[in-house]
Amino acid sequence: MSSKVAKNITTEPSPQSRVDGLLATYLSSDSVYEEVLSLIDTAQTPQSEDDAALSPDSMRKRRKKAEGGSSSGGSQDSSSSPGKQASSQLSPLSPPRGRSPRSLDKFHRTGGLPLSPRRSSPSPTSPTPPSSASFNFPHSPGSDDIYPPTSPMASPRDIKSIEMPEVDDDSQLESLPRFYLKDEHGKHRRRSLTYEAAEHVDEDPKDIWPNDPEAPISKEDFIGVTKDVCGFPSFFNSSFYDRVSSASPGGVVSRNSWSLYYTKYIQKEDRNARFFHAVAKPGEQHITRDDFVPLVSALLAFHAGLEFLSEHKEFQEKYAVTVITRIFFQADKTHDGKLTARMLRKSGVVEAFTKVDLEEDINKVTEFFSYEHFYVLYCRFWELDSDRDYKISRDDLLKYGDHSLSHMIVDRIFEAAPRPFGNGKGKGGRDTMGYEDFIYFMLSEEDKQNPISVKYWFECLDVDGDGHLSTLDMRGFYGVQAHRMQCLGHEVVPFEDVLCQFFDMIKPKEQGRLCEGDFLQGHCNKVSGSLFDALFNLNKYLQFESRDPFLERNKREDEFDNDWDRYACVDYNRLAMEEEQREEERREGMDWEGADNDAMMEE
Repeated sequence: MSSKVAKNITTEPSPQSRVDGLLATYLSSDSVYEEVLSLIDTAQTPQSEDDAALSPDSMRKRRKKAEGGSSSGGSQDSSSSPGKQASSQLSPLSPPRGRSPRSLDKFHRTGGLPLSPRRSSPSPTSPTPPSSASFNFPHSPGSDDIYPPTSPMASPRDIKSIEMPEVDDDSQLESLPRFYLKDEHGKHRRRSLTYEAAEHVDEDPKDIWPNDPEAPISKEDFIGVTKDVCGFPSFFNSSFYDRVSSASPGGVVSRNSWSLYYTKYIQKEDRNARFFHAVAKPGEQHITRDDFVPLVSALLAFHAGLEFLSEHKEFQEKYAVTVITRIFFQADKTHDGKLTARMLRKSGVVEAFTKVDLEEDINKVTEFFSYEHFYVLYCRFWELDSDRDYKISRDDLLKYGDHSLSHMIVDRIFEAAPRPFGNGKGKGGRDTMGYEDFIYFMLSEEDKQNPISVKYWFECLDVDGDGHLSTLDMRGFYGVQAHRMQCLGHEVVPFEDVLCQFFDMIKPKEQGRLCEGDFLQGHCNKVSGSLFDALFNLNKYLQFESRDPFLERNKREDEFDNDWDRYACVDYNRLAMEEEQREEERREGMDWEGADNDAMMEE
């Protein structure tokens, strides 16, 4: 009998042992902690000091003390961390603030031009853009081919990151797409409006319309319809008013004519479809680059961050060409110079136009519109264009990146690289590269992780055009790289070792050759660019072979969204510093006494 009782005692755990087991994990689980408290509450009153330490009040005090210590310790660590202190300071890559616009005649800069940029919001009215906004493609060379002025606006990297507000459950429910009924035109690829736009879709600003439904409304008063009803940016007003006017029976924008246009193109369409109908020519199923010219012209005329360019008319055209070309680089997947409604929906172009209308600093909108990005692209093009004919030859392109490209890939760029705007057609047309084609090249070269860049370089490397990169194709390009490394005294890595390394990282679907889809796999985003560099960019390939893991980790954790944003920020600061040094040298070499005498003689 006694042995049976002893066996039950040893096999059945006591409340105290259960408490000890649960205490081991109570800090990591609130539910376990509450179970421990309920168990102790039902137990007998503790008699010993050890049992008293397990009382509910004592455990609550110990837990509160532990949580207080961890929080205080965490704050202390964060305040003393050198990384946190460094993040509170301005980035060393931030461009200088308050820079005055300056220009350079050929390779020699002139004096700084006075600038006092206004930080006020754009004018609520939208008059017709100036005639200088009618651009020609491509630009013809002239005496105005000089460096553009640097941006007077603050760099987007100087601005501290904004903490996003917490999203509650109600707002998450509101973001769910609306369910369409059969007769609500929700078929195929149409989308419902976002809730922000839906708040204004049925609002009709009746106070702006005349009493007579056939009476015309002025372009200045129509801005309420453009922004509040349609959700377009404010600088769309002029071109959108003209579009509604051209669609009206009598060519007059009245309440009745607007009601017809609203019912057909606005009421049951989402933001992207509205944008497409407002920008594309009537009856066309695609948007061309000429369709964007009025919009970018209005942006140049009324955006506060581009006001300083009003004194540099020659660069307004170049900025507009850069913005439009970047839009097509990102959105035009077929490289034919045409944007369909589906391409527009997937590209983020409409969101970028809305963002640039709300943002006063143009450099914060790194998608398409950043002036600093334009400055880097154009200055790079100008440095390579040795004869100033607004065209780049093969010899000019070989100088890019301190002669980092092999002659074999340069030949393939001129022979097979995409040229969506028809440049290079005809006899000898592929012997040179225009500014628009150079933008495609440079964006692809400095950000090889972009799917558009992968397509660009794949077409250049696919010599036989069979849609695959065979071992023979890659061996030819790497042979040129190996010869260059040997001439420069670097250790040459055998091609078989390089091929085995990248095949292991990419994991192609077909053994022995690569297709374009292999580079677009999720795990290949960080690897595809390294393979391209190994085949034709010597400087970047050597950097990849001698990379520092610590720097690579910092690169992944920085504030830049992609490699192009990182490169543009660094290169813009380099160009700005070089300009400051040239100006200082010019001031030191200037004969101030002679200049004063000349001024006195003129008076």
